[in-house]
Amino acid sequence: MKNHAMKTKITLSKLFQIGLLLTFLLPFFPQGCEPKQAENAPTTDSTFIAVDSLRQDSSELSNQIEKSDTLETAVSENTTQNTNKTGEKNEDNELSTKISKKSTFLKSILRPNNNYTGIASLIDFFSIIEFGYGLGIAFILWLIALIVKIKDFNNIFILLNSVGLVSLFWTHSMYNIMSEKRLWGFWVCLIWSATMIVYDCIILLKIRKERQKTCA
Repeated sequence: MKNHAMKTKITLSKLFQIGLLLTFLLPFFPQGCEPKQAENAPTTDSTFIAVDSLRQDSSELSNQIEKSDTLETAVSENTTQNTNKTGEKNEDNELSTKISKKSTFLKSILRPNNNYTGIASLIDFFSIIEFGYGLGIAFILWLIALIVKIKDFNNIFILLNSVGLVSLFWTHSMYNIMSEKRLWGFWVCLIWSATMIVYDCIILLKIRKERQKTCA
């Protein structure tokens, strides 16, 4: 009876591990940072110069100010549009974006509401081979831990899962590295991993106690 209960717990642990990998289908990171306004936009220094040179004619002064403001607004709007186009172009170059455009189904898995799921982040990660990206390290370690669990339920996968959890916690989003904003899917994955590690530790402790009783 005890052996049957222990086998059930071990099976649940394996399902926990599979469920952890499936959390990578959830939204992890938001869209990239908003494009910055161009710093080289024309200033109103020319307007003040015009004011000094045309003080004697109030009518011409008003016209000059109006023209300067209109020109500045037009240049600013044009700069913003060009910056936005550049930001969109960079985003279109991402592999996950290109794949998601092929079908609605792929978009729902990779880029729901233009956000990045864990899988989309991994695709972009492996496409640019960004060394030290914690999310990729965590996924690889958790995948290896699942293989270890299936073959032999031992202490090795605890170490792998723990290192993966630390790697995930220190993940820096390559899309929004300044604010490091993370979506709810990231925190579900983090909590799921921590809970699973605690669960596995409890099972291993029970197995060790039973073995000690058997030896005694």
